[in-house]
Amino acid sequence: MYDLLCEGCGHRSAMMLLDEIIQEKKIKEKTILALDVACCSLLIDFVEYDSIMCAHGRVLDVTKGYKEMRKDNVVISYMGDGAAYSIGIEEIIHSARRNDDALVIVINNGLYSMTGGQVAPTYIDSSNLGFKIEDIISNFSITYLARAALSNKDNINIAKQYISIAFDKYMEKGGFNLVELLSPCPTNYKLSPKDAAGMINEKLTKVYKIGEFVNA
Repeated sequence: MYDLLCEGCGHRSAMMLLDEIIQEKKIKEKTILALDVACCSLLIDFVEYDSIMCAHGRVLDVTKGYKEMRKDNVVISYMGDGAAYSIGIEEIIHSARRNDDALVIVINNGLYSMTGGQVAPTYIDSSNLGFKIEDIISNFSITYLARAALSNKDNINIAKQYISIAFDKYMEKGGFNLVELLSPCPTNYKLSPKDAAGMINEKLTKVYKIGEFVNA
């Protein structure tokens, strides 16, 4: 499954966690997966529930409209960090400010991966300090905000826990729920899958802290 993805790609782990949670909660028939473009778009042929392909950075616009019309559906907004925190940052900020009913998964690998590895706002080097979403939206009246890493078994288990909490809060309470997942991109890091995962643990988690920032 998800065999169009590069070896070691974090999207595979993220989608397998979503699949497990959807099955465990028995919500497959009412789940809608809204996908951004680029590597996210490769997932649309593999999911076993309804999906929508959205314009770049406009996933939350689509899912807000869909949720207004189909309130009983579980609508997942799935996007990369470039879409979420660059072209789509307006949508993230104002959706969080309004505390829209939203379930957002952001894959943070620091890059625009499909188009060759151009740096996203989250990229870290001597001249780029990264972008921490908790600094922007934690003070809004949102429901849930957390970050996990798709870098080893223990961290992936934590990621599943956070995503599951976000699902429950979204379905029971509503409001804005976002889980960011630090994700390896071995192809554009030019590292083996093992070393790419190691870089997440050794470098990215030092800047992007794992944990829950809002749990209302």
